[in-house]
Amino acid sequence: MKNQALNHTITTKGRKFHTEIYTKEEVMLLVDQCNKGASGLRNKVLIIVLYRCGLRVSEVLGIRTSDYNQQEGTLRVIGKGNKMRVVGLDSQTQMNLDLWMLKRKELGINGKGNPPIFCGISKQNFGQHLQTVYVRNLLKLLGKKAGIEKRMNPHNFRHSFAHDLLNEGIGLQHIQISLGHSGIATTSKYLQRFNPRETIETIKERVW
Repeated sequence: MKNQALNHTITTKGRKFHTEIYTKEEVMLLVDQCNKGASGLRNKVLIIVLYRCGLRVSEVLGIRTSDYNQQEGTLRVIGKGNKMRVVGLDSQTQMNLDLWMLKRKELGINGKGNPPIFCGISKQNFGQHLQTVYVRNLLKLLGKKAGIEKRMNPHNFRHSFAHDLLNEGIGLQHIQISLGHSGIATTSKYLQRFNPRETIETIKERVW
């Protein structure tokens, strides 16, 4: 019954929502709601990769076993327009990913057939692709359990990633490459969608 609920949702197609930025504390609170079993570990790591790599949900679900270079600490990603890029993993993200890869192996999911890294583990979809709707509904469920009032959406992790990089002083070109944007103008426009209230508060805090 729970799996059925995660795979069906009421569509919000056509509706426009304000971009939400998640803090590190909110993301950690979110992943803490994942169950302690194998599916919980998979979901936890999936969320971490979404957040720390700034991937689209379709990109993260499309990553296959051969796309992970453990020695280099990188993931090969196929983005919009079938464009390939390589993204780096910070040490904590890679450590969590390695835990899931080990669990996959214990479950009997290995490199045979080059299955998706974030795959199904039930009898019905063992080693198969997860659906985007599953991730969307999972985030809403975990957000509710965590008491997070912000609207939970996979793409907002991508915005949060860009927001964090900008605040850390990372240059616009590096952010563009990480996001897989075709041009710097797209990245600039992307960053302008952040909450204007934050910009106002930042200006108010300037000192002479």
